[in-house]
Formats: sequence, C-alpha cells, structure tokens
Amino acid sequence: MAKKVKKENAGRMLTKKGVSTRSAILDSSHEVFRDTGYYASSVSEITRRAGVSLATFYQYFKNKEQVFQELNDRIIERFLSKAENLQLEGITFPERLKSVIGLLFEHVKNNLAFHRILGESELIDRVTLTYYEIIARFLRNFLRQETNAGNIRPLDSNIIAYGLIGICYLNSLNWGEPKEELTEREIIDLMTELVMNGISGSVPWKRPKDWHLLAMPDAAPLRSEREELMTKGEKTRQAILDAAEIIFGRYGINRASIAEITREAGVALGTFYVHFASKAELVEGYVKYINHNIRREIERVSSKVQDRRDAERVGIIACYEFVRRHRQVYRIVPEFEMIDKEVALWYYKKAADGYINGLKDGMRKGEIRKYPPVFLAHSLMGITHFIGLKWIIWASNPEANLFRQSLESNIDFVLWGLHPAREK
Repeated sequence: MAKKVKKENAGRMLTKKGVSTRSAILDSSHEVFRDTGYYASSVSEITRRAGVSLATFYQYFKNKEQVFQELNDRIIERFLSKAENLQLEGITFPERLKSVIGLLFEHVKNNLAFHRILGESELIDRVTLTYYEIIARFLRNFLRQETNAGNIRPLDSNIIAYGLIGICYLNSLNWGEPKEELTEREIIDLMTELVMNGISGSVPWKRPKDWHLLAMPDAAPLRSEREELMTKGEKTRQAILDAAEIIFGRYGINRASIAEITREAGVALGTFYVHFASKAELVEGYVKYINHNIRREIERVSSKVQDRRDAERVGIIACYEFVRRHRQVYRIVPEFEMIDKEVALWYYKKAADGYINGLKDGMRKGEIRKYPPVFLAHSLMGITHFIGLKWIIWASNPEANLFRQSLESNIDFVLWGLHPAREK
C-alpha cells in the first residue's frame, strides 16, 4: 500500500505518487507561464507538458489561477525562508547591508521570469501587490532597525525598500551584449556603495538661495518634430495611437481589441490596417511613441539646469508627473515585458542610451560620483520605475501621486544615499 505523505487542500491525503504528479503539474505550469504569460496560458498546455490528462489536473487544482497562486506562495516562502536564515548577527553594518542586498538580488535574478508575469494587468490587484509588499516588509524592518541604531539616515523606509527592488530588477534584466563586464559580486558591491553614498560627486554644488528638493525650472517649450503640418494620414495614425492609449489603459494589452481601438479613434477597421499590419505592430508603435514622449518631457526640464545633480533631481519629478498623467497606459509597461520581450528591451535600452551619456558627462565634471555608467543608469531607472509603479500605477486612487515627504526621500536617497555622515 502506498505511503500517505502529504495532506491536500481539500482535506484528503495524497499518496507519494500523488505528490509527485502534483509537483509535476506545478513545474510544467511554471514553464508555461514563463513562456506565454499568465493570460495566454491554458490548462491544456500545462497538462500536455506535464504528461497528464485534463481529468488528472482537476483532481489536484480547481483552475490555473490556483496553480499560479501556489507558485507565487512557493516563491515567496523560499524568499522568506532565506531571509529568516540570513546570518546578520556578529557582523558589521556594511556587511549586513551587503547581505540583504545580495539576498534580494539573488531572489529577483532567479525569479525574473516570474516577476515579468506579475506585470500582467489582470494579476496586479490579486497577486502582484501582495507579492511585492511581502518582500518590502522584510526590507522595511531591516532599514528601520538600522535607522534606530544610527547606521543610516531616517528616510522613508517604504520608498527605499521599493527603490532597492527596482535597483535589483533592472540590473537583473538581460540587456543583450553587455557593455560592462561585471560579476554578480561586483554588482552587489556597487549596489551597496550606491545605496550608502548616492550619486552626488565631490565638486561643490552651487545652488540658488531659493533652491529646494522639489523646485522645478520652467520647462523648455515643446518643439514640433517637423516644421510642416501633419498630413491627413499622419493625423489618422496619431488618432489611432491616442485611442490605443485609452483602450490599452482600460483593458490591458491582451484584452484590448482592434475593433475597440478603431471605434474609440472614430476610424474604420480597414483604415487601421493602412497604418498598422496587426495589433502587435500597433503595440510596438505605441511603446516607441510613449518612450519618445517621456524622454522628451524629462529633457524639457533637465535641459534648463546646469548641474547634472539638478538634472537628475528634476528628471525624477518630471518622470513621475508624466506617469501620473498617463497612469492607465503606463501600467502596460510591465505587461509588454511578458508579451514582447524584444520591444520591452528596446524600450529600456532606448531610455538608457542617452541617460548613460549624460551620467558620463556628469562624472567627468565631478558632479556625479564615479560608478560604471551603464550600471548606474540601470540602477537609477530601476528606482524611479518601481517607485512609480507602487505609488502611482498600482494605486487605487486614479489621481494618486507621491506625497511630498516620500518624493523628497526618493530624491534625497538618490543624491546622497543612506550614510548618516554623507555631506549634502
């Protein structure tokens, strides 16, 4: 008689074979979700890869949502187990900080595909918020303990926690051919240095008397991309892109239909195909469109200041303001990481390329502390990206924005890090 080894959710005991079958279904589910995303996955594909029948699947799980939730629980439990077993006693504060950052980086890197899936719009409210909140809670507790011990400055621990997740996430992405050859250990060392010291360089920062963290210069006027007026065809294409923003924001990429987009744009279905060969081409076109717009908005304010540190500061504020105004559609940025990895990579690389050059120039002038510039660009993008997701995109309030104190902590952290003796 088979030995009963584990209790199943419904209350019955599973045999050893049952445990093995259930585990195989979970493993194949993880593969399917990784390859196709949650929305596009199917129970039939899961069972095909697991080598079991549909009937067998439903003996162990109600639906794919239960499978996904259990995978989510398994990944979180592994993180919490490692966090609980992290040896932080008897070592110095810098060593403790490096251990915590190393744990987070390892977790994000090993579960990067799962993190991409969490960006799918229909999972945000049900799974994603809780997933990241559990990780952030561990980080907040650590940061508060070190603040109370006087080892770090008393900034908003929640802002810093999500900033740390963002740093690890963007440095875990596969960016293609590496521009900087850094080992994982070197990346963790650099992240620790950045967290403690921020980006401000050694050259004195000459700030106006009325300067403050949230002061904004007047933005440069908008320039038309071309001097001539848009043609009728260009206006139609623009109308389709504007409609896509509304429909993608309302339903997410997967559930948005071309019919709904053309109806919103007030054009015929056939007209759509004059400008875009498919929905996939529209998504790619829209990603490039919004990427251009956000970079333009940041450039409009950052070009009005002299010091690179000021450019970083006002760029952060401008980025959040853009995200707030385009809240619904910016929500699809994490979603297209799962749907079209090449387009997602283009989005991040396009944002990083010009950024890297600006940081290099700031380092040359001594305004920016010296780090590998590609690493620094990815890290700063990650901080802003994840804080924006948490407080603006994932917020229930459609007018959500960062509180003044939180925004100040964000900028303060980027510029000067957490070191209690860091001069501003």
